[in-house]
Amino acid sequence: EDADAASGIAEGPRAIVVGLVSNFPELPFEVDIPSKAFRGDQYILKTTDQGLFVLGTTPAAVQCAVWNFLHRQGYRLFFLTDTWEIVPHRAELTVAIDVIEQPDYITRQAPRGSPWSDRALWTRWHKRNRMNSSFALSTGHAYGGIVRKNQQAFDEHPEYFALVNGNRPSGANAKFCVSNAGLRQLVVDDAVRVMKAETDLDSISVDPSDGGGWCECEACRSMGSVSDRALTLANDVAAAINELKLGEKYVGMYAYNDHSPPPNIQAHPNVVISVATSFIRGGYSVEELVSGWQAQDAVLGIRDYHDVFAWSHDLPRSARGGNIEYLTRTIPWFHEHGARYMNSENMDSWGANGLGYWLTSQLLWDVDNAGRVDLLIEDFLDKAFGEAKEPMRTFYQLVNRDHDSVRSHEDVVARMYRALDQACGLTNDPGTRARLD
Repeated sequence: EDADAASGIAEGPRAIVVGLVSNFPELPFEVDIPSKAFRGDQYILKTTDQGLFVLGTTPAAVQCAVWNFLHRQGYRLFFLTDTWEIVPHRAELTVAIDVIEQPDYITRQAPRGSPWSDRALWTRWHKRNRMNSSFALSTGHAYGGIVRKNQQAFDEHPEYFALVNGNRPSGANAKFCVSNAGLRQLVVDDAVRVMKAETDLDSISVDPSDGGGWCECEACRSMGSVSDRALTLANDVAAAINELKLGEKYVGMYAYNDHSPPPNIQAHPNVVISVATSFIRGGYSVEELVSGWQAQDAVLGIRDYHDVFAWSHDLPRSARGGNIEYLTRTIPWFHEHGARYMNSENMDSWGANGLGYWLTSQLLWDVDNAGRVDLLIEDFLDKAFGEAKEPMRTFYQLVNRDHDSVRSHEDVVARMYRALDQACGLTNDPGTRARLD
């Protein structure tokens, strides 16, 4: 980052140059960054007579560039722990490269880790698989937090809560009476305060609280559907925080539960709607929800579910996160139909779904990897298991690609153990044995 050193690159000795593009105004080559890059998260990997240049347009992009360069040299962090880290040992590195890359999905928090996960391990895995981003989309359930920050106002104005069966419940999952002008102004004022206090924030969530309980008053009914009401509030906030002139700011909201059906009103250009792939209402398919929200000009994201313990109990062959056919079909389709953000709920179920988790990181960066998934799996088997890869090919085919619904649990488990036993007999490599264990 030293300006004198940066300006002297062209005349200096060969080097590895790592940093922001903006820190190096006198590069020995032209830099052609497309003007409409997603949030600017692009990087350059280029070799010249002066050396190797690893440059990004943002700090997050620089990190992605570094780890992609190491990936090209054979480094991998397939699963979360050190056991699954592959570090090649070479006396000499030789490279000739000239690429500019950017991710297909702006945010790639899928899988993202659960609230009880080891955050340090997850953060490391995200960074080393290029899942970090310079843009942070906030989409979590927000109504409860707004109430807690403005408790006195809600105590003084119980009419701000939704009217349900003649009462206005104020519990953790309470909804708002969105037709109330005072309530809408309170929510807008709260968002404005947050943005003024934290000017670096990219977005703020105005997603409703979980569950049902929407207002039954005549004024709210006259506003339209539940989705219309939730989007009206999000639109109000998006307009207000962008009037602050603090840079382009966004509002995140899910299309989920009672507010999953497409609305009858247009979305503000800075409202990002993350369509949930489960817990949806109204008889719509996920594809119909994507199309319906897109028809109202919503910027789209996807809220998926790689693994939910109540659904799978972390068992193999039970969760979307381990279903490679599902991942390679849906992630490109969502992108083709406008989705540029993704987050997903998941468990620490690396035994059952680890291969799918790692493949997801590759698909979200470049959806064309769906057509190269066999090569990616081959890379995984080669580097993780070496001479023991053929039995493990059988293992992962059974766990992540076999859709034979008539297999008994006993049959699946027996075949898994057989493959592991065969693999153990083929290797004495400590790293491979640790992964088999």
